[in-house]
Amino acid sequence: MAKIFFAGIKHSGKTRMAKLVSDMIAAECSDADALALPLLGGLTVREFYREYGKNAFMEKEYEAVRNYADSHSSFILSLGGGASDNARLRDYLKTAGKVVYLRRNEEDMLPVILKDGIPPFLDKDDPALSFHKLYMERDRKYLDMADLVLELGPYGDKEETAERILEALKENGYVK
Repeated sequence: MAKIFFAGIKHSGKTRMAKLVSDMIAAECSDADALALPLLGGLTVREFYREYGKNAFMEKEYEAVRNYADSHSSFILSLGGGASDNARLRDYLKTAGKVVYLRRNEEDMLPVILKDGIPPFLDKDDPALSFHKLYMERDRKYLDMADLVLELGPYGDKEETAERILEALKENGYVK
């Protein structure tokens, strides 16, 4: 099995799908945000981001992903939703393994993101427009960095989606 990085827009299902697919094939699985936590001095990701800023968090994110990937021979790792903004991490991923972009439609994503209220990364006065801009920017970056793009459509049966992802990974030789 390859080193596989699941990438995608925030709330695209990266962590859930990584866990479901890894369970199906008994592979090691982790999440980049969880890996970064021990490097954040006891703060949550949001607290660290708020206190030290985006660039400081991206350095910790890069360090966490690199340490994990360099010390494991195979895995499925879900990246943070903003990984596409981290140029150093994007450069590293080009040689570290296979990036699989779990792509979902913008129209399907916004209601999921807004279901618990407007998150701080969106403009509270126009969340739809600010999400559109964010989606367009990150989608372009994820398309550029991906070795494999999986069009997943609207949220549906999670087990069925995980099976579709696993089939695509097998077809592309990432897993047996």
